Amino acid sequence: MGSVLAALAAGALAAVVGTILHASLGYAGDVPIPWGAALALLLTGALVYWVGLLRGKLWVSALAGLATYVFVALISTDKNNQMIVSTQFFKMLPGPALAGGMWVYGIIVPVIVAILLVSRQLRAATRTRG
Repeated sequence: MGSVLAALAAGALAAVVGTILHASLGYAGDVPIPWGAALALLLTGALVYWVGLLRGKLWVSALAGLATYVFVALISTDKNNQMIVSTQFFKMLPGPALAGGMWVYGIIVPVIVAILLVSRQLRAATRTRG
């Protein structure tokens, strides 16, 4: 039960902090630079990696990643959502829409990388012990 709670807590933390952070933008002339979205994805990967190693179970990382995605999906599909700008508004709000798209659709990348890294670490630890 503790591993499930740890995974859900890590997923909720990544979703909430990442959703707040992803909206931070910079501009190079007229070109938006969604540095907040990149940082939110890095945070997500770090949390998914950390919780898997902390609990010593690969499935905990997978559950944390899934929880992050579910929580972000719930936030983004809320009709009163004012946190994540949909990609359908790219022509009107290119920077925020780009950041929103990177955040919502990009979560899978750091989650998969983190799961692969946790798997590698856990296998190496097993070989060392055995």
